Amino acid sequence: MSFLQQKWNEHQSKPMRRYSSQREFEADWVSGLRRRYRLSQERLAALASVSVTTVQNWENPTSAKRIAEHNQDRLRDIERELWIKAHVTLLEPCPPYIRALHELMSANRDSSAQGLADYLVTCMDAHDPGRPRLLHWAGLAYSIADPASTKARAYEEGALQALGMEHVEGNTSLAAAIENEILGAQFEDLMAQPEAAARRGKGRLLMQACQRLFQRDQQPAYLWNALEVACRAPLDMRDRFDLVSQLQTLLGEEGVRRRVRAEAAYQAARELLADPMPATSATLN
Repeated sequence: MSFLQQKWNEHQSKPMRRYSSQREFEADWVSGLRRRYRLSQERLAALASVSVTTVQNWENPTSAKRIAEHNQDRLRDIERELWIKAHVTLLEPCPPYIRALHELMSANRDSSAQGLADYLVTCMDAHDPGRPRLLHWAGLAYSIADPASTKARAYEEGALQALGMEHVEGNTSLAAAIENEILGAQFEDLMAQPEAAARRGKGRLLMQACQRLFQRDQQPAYLWNALEVACRAPLDMRDRFDLVSQLQTLLGEEGVRRRVRAEAAYQAARELLADPMPATSATLN
């Protein structure tokens, strides 16, 4: 079965939107790949070793030309390469088992990566400072094939919970880098999900992880991250209100108001900001 045929079958089992034909679905999948990773048609053509006209035909739902199977295989590999690049980096010092997981995932050997991840998680001590990083990679080994898998979600939740417990390997700079990697990957997954209960559930886990990190380090940046998640998920207005109030207590009302109104990420929090009372230039008699 070809790659896009498999994608089409998966879509039909859980349709998120209607397509008039499989060809329309394939065209939307290719353009969606470009949008997701911010690629121009020229860049995708270079990655796939085809002409720009060919990419334009792939994205044209009325084109009579089907996407050849060897080009579908290349699109599959491109999607995998882009996904890995967007979600993980080999931060140094990098343990050999992390490199092994990376190599297996890059080689499209997901079942081997999953088996190794399960084994490593079982063997590693619960208090090992490298555990958050391993749990993150174990989640990736499952979510690269199916972001909604039970195992992926369990490992993701474990990694997020472990983040707030202790610094990784006693190296605070490495800990911060790994935290950013995990939170960044989780945010990418959050934004890729449709606005539904699953997205809000993932958003709540991510918001709570940012709050735990703030409680540990007292860095306002984590609260700003939590507020962005609460706005983007979107979570309840009460969550946004509590975070805005906490930031205002730490940083002052005017500074928080200015940033929330200036940055699109916090648009859903703007309604919570009361305008300051205008100063009167004269006293009424």
